[in-house]
Amino acid sequence: MEAPVRIENRAQLIYLLTEAAELEHGIMCCYLFSAFSIKKDVSEGVTEEQLAIMKRWRRTIVQIATEEMTHMALVCNLLTAVGGNPHTRRPNLPSSPRAYPPTFKLQLVPFGRDSLEGFIFLERPEEEQVAAVGGSGPGATPKSLVFFSDIFSSERQYSTVGHLYRGIEDGFKYLTQKYGEQGLFIGPPGAQIAKSYFGLPGLNPVTDLASAVAAIQGIVEQGEGARGDNEDSHHGRFLAIGKEYDQLLQDDPDFEPGRPVVVNPYSIPPKDVADQSAIHMLGDQTSINISNVFDGCYELLMQILSRLLMHTEETESQLNVLSSISIDLMTDVIGPLGDALTALPAGDAHPGMTAGPSFRFSRDGAAAPHQVSAWALIAERLNEMAAYCGVLDIDGPAAPVMARVKSSLARYAKQLSEAS
Repeated sequence: MEAPVRIENRAQLIYLLTEAAELEHGIMCCYLFSAFSIKKDVSEGVTEEQLAIMKRWRRTIVQIATEEMTHMALVCNLLTAVGGNPHTRRPNLPSSPRAYPPTFKLQLVPFGRDSLEGFIFLERPEEEQVAAVGGSGPGATPKSLVFFSDIFSSERQYSTVGHLYRGIEDGFKYLTQKYGEQGLFIGPPGAQIAKSYFGLPGLNPVTDLASAVAAIQGIVEQGEGARGDNEDSHHGRFLAIGKEYDQLLQDDPDFEPGRPVVVNPYSIPPKDVADQSAIHMLGDQTSINISNVFDGCYELLMQILSRLLMHTEETESQLNVLSSISIDLMTDVIGPLGDALTALPAGDAHPGMTAGPSFRFSRDGAAAPHQVSAWALIAERLNEMAAYCGVLDIDGPAAPVMARVKSSLARYAKQLSEAS
């Protein structure tokens, strides 16, 4: 067993929970990018039988991405419970080597055998990591870095998602002894988000040690699987896709289920990405325009989720409006735009390659702290995005997608204005 991540005070717990929320968010984007890149029609060089299997893979990956969003929301509930702020911000991708421990290298890669292996590695059970490094050697976690040496939140290391959450769980248990349950769980339970708004199993408020531990263990078991049973976990489902993939390749060595999407595509370069050579700038104007719309809508989605995760003034009916819009944004706007981008050319600098969504943050991903201003700003931005869609000169297969997106954004703005 690797040395535990030690947490000795509330500030350190909040620090690592914030990092966990970022990781869940970033991983979700990686999975969605992969799902968007899977071919959608036999005209793209696959058979009907292969396409049926690929559609099932896509559904599985989208479901896993949705569960990652649930994990992020659960971590935000844990943050709120101990007095922290829900965290919907994250670094742009690819992540900097300094953002997370070295085993976490998040980037936007199209679906293929290599990216699938990366997902399997990312979701691997903690015991696999221990077995691989034998608890020592170059892949092991340095003992000098697995705890905080003083009251400040500083260096930390963990090798797997399970390793991180094991440390967080131990931290909750220790701090409950240190502060008592009433002293640790000081956040308002009513400000947390629950499954009643999204219908997502396991998304429950955190009010005490038992509910905190249940949330953490649920995240770990859904990701890497319970000990001895990981068939339905993220790790197990990715392994199953990998086995099917290998069989299809054996039957047809020319099988290519993914579109030729460029890695880490951007229409505007993200300034917080340390290695600018790792990003690929789009050159086709239609792709650039739709990429900008995607990023703006994605940022709006995160701001709406942020408001749901820290609500204090909204009525029950207003919360239902926010949750409904967030779901519709994902299914009717983000999904169709992501699919459309991966079928568009990346530009002259990338011959034969297609574009893709960047999930770029240009501003803070959090909503305003007060309900009146938050709702007004979100509605204003929705109207601006709808107007932007209206002035774009988009033709070809993407034109009807953009028309539907424009109509949807205007409708969401109207719903918010009527409910505020």
